[in-house]
Amino acid sequence: MRIIEATKFHYFRRGTSRHYFDLIAALERHGHEVASFSMRSKEMLPSRWEKYFVSYVGYNENDSNFWQRVKGVGRLFWSFEARRKMAALIRDFRPEVVHVHGAYHQLSLAFFPMVKRMGLPLIMTVHDYAMISPDKDAYYPEVGKRYWKFLLIKKYGFGKRLLLVIKKYWEDWYGFYDYVDRFIVPSRYVESVLLSARVKKEKMIVMLHFISDTENQSETVKDAVLPPQYLFYFGAISKVKGVETLLRLSAALNMPLLLAGRFESGPDLKKYPQVSYLGMRTKGELNTLIARATAVVGATKSPEPFGLTTLETIALGKPYFALATGALSEIIQSGFNGFLASDEKELEEVLRAYIQGTRTYASEEDIRRDAKERFGEEAYIRKFEDLPRFISGKSLCSDK
Repeated sequence: MRIIEATKFHYFRRGTSRHYFDLIAALERHGHEVASFSMRSKEMLPSRWEKYFVSYVGYNENDSNFWQRVKGVGRLFWSFEARRKMAALIRDFRPEVVHVHGAYHQLSLAFFPMVKRMGLPLIMTVHDYAMISPDKDAYYPEVGKRYWKFLLIKKYGFGKRLLLVIKKYWEDWYGFYDYVDRFIVPSRYVESVLLSARVKKEKMIVMLHFISDTENQSETVKDAVLPPQYLFYFGAISKVKGVETLLRLSAALNMPLLLAGRFESGPDLKKYPQVSYLGMRTKGELNTLIARATAVVGATKSPEPFGLTTLETIALGKPYFALATGALSEIIQSGFNGFLASDEKELEEVLRAYIQGTRTYASEEDIRRDAKERFGEEAYIRKFEDLPRFISGKSLCSDK
């Protein structure tokens, strides 16, 4: 099968991009041909498909100039460039299906109707809540489709909230998501949220993310001396991911905290002597850091659509400790492969007991085997291969 995999960032940024690259590699291992569609950026990894990538836009002063931000605002609503370049990629590559991981805001949704007009199945993996909410990180039942109510929620600045609200009204009016034939939903939790937002059940298929067959490869951690014991967190480092909670846990347990990932927001970590920020690390280095950690932790209170870092942890046979939120309960079985705490106090108590050896979990071998059985690559790819069989390839609605 020939597949276009589309996402905003062609580099390892968050769980979405990790899954994007893992899926491309897995599809190619199973004999499929894959082309990429993304946005150019200074961080992007080399790609033979780069000439089809859209130009860079940014939304912050520290990552873009004035004109890139102006163009970025326009791309929230439409991009002729994205339509033109996707059309060129389709003509040259001749795919059988287009699979989107993330298109807002850097790509725009403008190419969705064009893909359907060209007679191709369009599949989208739902990595967040952007299709049903002005806020990609959460769905608010009290807002629902009355998006103007998001203006009353104290998150982001008012100008950003207003822009996101206008964008959602535009997307609904145009009906961009109506052009998607199937939504791949990464958890039962996300499925329940989408159903509450009146997304049709028959358009969804639940497919929990998978563990790559190359998941366990490791390599030496460069430019860092690891302490004998430490708490470890990896992923996006931001307020929404609970970085302040992690700092408090580290102090309360009197144990060093190592952080790896992209720093997005939060306190100045240099002010905390027990904290070491390792920046972005390769998958092999992360595997080493996970394996040698005293405990791998998470502290987000946001409704996690899945929790790829959680899966990557148990894939190595390591228990994972976090707050109970979103879909994490579909990965973690408290008492077996980790623990999901109801609040910060309980999380601290459980971690202290684990560190002291008074609370134990399944063996590394059992945790790893269970993870492989429930989240194996082979089963995921077989499900993915079956998707186009249930899609006619004919346009479900006329192009606009």
